[in-house]
Amino acid sequence: MTNDELVSLKLSIQRALLDEVTNRLVSVTCGLSQTNIKIKAYVTGDVTEEDIERIQSVGAEVIADFPEGYIIEEFCLSIDKYDQEMLDFLAFRRASKSH
Repeated sequence: MTNDELVSLKLSIQRALLDEVTNRLVSVTCGLSQTNIKIKAYVTGDVTEEDIERIQSVGAEVIADFPEGYIIEEFCLSIDKYDQEMLDFLAFRRASKSH
């Protein structure tokens, strides 16, 4: 993974998240390993079909920005059931309601 590839992924995921962030989305993290891109999205409550479709849409936008040969994996997980994992970087994180 080159620095240019990581910067490209950061820009791509930010653009792809436009109009896809709902009040259920808590965080999105991304990783790049050679030609494998991973996107993990964490939501509140149980994961719905709409949550999955939104993250798959984000993934489709991201993979379109990369040359042929790259593969993408999207995961949509509930923060009620899974600890949030940090991949290479956080693309999005909702502010906590601790105030």
